[in-house]
Amino acid sequence: MFRKSKNRIFYGWVIVAGASGIVSLIWGCDSTYAIFLPELATGLGLTNTVVSGAYSVGWIVAQGLGILAGRANDKYGPRLVIMFSVAVTSLGFGLLYSVKNPWQLYLYYGLIANIGMGFLGVPVMSTVSHWFVEKRGMALGITQAGIGLGAFIMPPLVQTLIIRFGWRISYLIIAGVILGVGLPVSRLMRLDPAEKGLYPDGAEAEIANAQGEASATNSEGFSFRQALRTTQLWQLFAIYTISSLRIGVAVHLKAYMVSFDIPEMTAAMIIGIRSGARMIGTLIISKLSDRIGRRRPLTVGFAVLAAMSVWLIFIREPWQFCTYSITSGLCEASSVLLMAMVADWFGMKANGSILGLLYTATGIGAATAPLFVGYLVDTRGDYQFALTVLAVAALAPVLLSFALKRPGKDDCTTENELSRSH
Repeated sequence: MFRKSKNRIFYGWVIVAGASGIVSLIWGCDSTYAIFLPELATGLGLTNTVVSGAYSVGWIVAQGLGILAGRANDKYGPRLVIMFSVAVTSLGFGLLYSVKNPWQLYLYYGLIANIGMGFLGVPVMSTVSHWFVEKRGMALGITQAGIGLGAFIMPPLVQTLIIRFGWRISYLIIAGVILGVGLPVSRLMRLDPAEKGLYPDGAEAEIANAQGEASATNSEGFSFRQALRTTQLWQLFAIYTISSLRIGVAVHLKAYMVSFDIPEMTAAMIIGIRSGARMIGTLIISKLSDRIGRRRPLTVGFAVLAAMSVWLIFIREPWQFCTYSITSGLCEASSVLLMAMVADWFGMKANGSILGLLYTATGIGAATAPLFVGYLVDTRGDYQFALTVLAVAALAPVLLSFALKRPGKDDCTTENELSRSH
């Protein structure tokens, strides 16, 4: 049925480039909250708990919008949804220039900026999944690597901006870059290969498809209701929730290193190195998973992350933090396999809604952990107890990922047959 596209460059790779660029820009900027945290606390006279709380609220807002963002992407397409994301995110960061009170921090960053970012993740990842099947792992890996690239570049760059211009002007610069770069990139995005007369992975559509028939890849698979009935979806939900607790460490990592008299610029560079390692690891693991499957590299990645969580409790020197960052970054890349599993196992019929639910799970863990760590630091005076709790929690994703199995298709097939019979 399929024949290879005559075009030299399959447009799916343009989608991947645009998706990788946009997440690199926006999530790279968001990753700098760890750099801004000490500046916000000192400049506004706030505690770590209050400043961390804005980040936690932001995660609840952004990830809680996952299902809505997925449905909007399916209905309106990624161009409009991502343009909205870019505009609102830029507005939120720009308003931080004028922040003076805690409620403004929570409104500008926690609500406005994160409403914008909440309409980015699911549409981008779901759109890429639509364009690939055989090379889905690699395509999602390249897209996810954009997060690592942005988070590698932005922390030391923003630290430099803060030193030269102050943190308020730095937020204005970030807002301008997001708007100026993000809007043109969003215009490249298309939801479905059929819009270009193509099938996934570079096969050109037959005449029937050119006349308006939907691609089979978008009509097959589990409905959202069917997916909710599977044990596997709730296992993935638990993995997303618990594994995202490590974001509590990421937000406080600069402050933790500085507490051992490590210079701020050195700490910022180490945070950037972690993100650079994640970018490299994502490319390697995603490519490997297309050949050997998703579960084994996922389980190994979570196991190494658990070991690094324990080691973090005891390290004190810059070289140790650098080693921790490189190793953790490489293994954090395994999280991209979860998104590939969703598309592989449940199909594309309700991919946006299913990913949206799992992004909500990420929001639960990511919102809880920074606030939890900040509170314990303020009340106990150090990070050790908080890091110990998070290290114990890091064992759960190892066990859950080891137990994962592909869901059966019996319920999905039965319900589809019943629908057709009526």
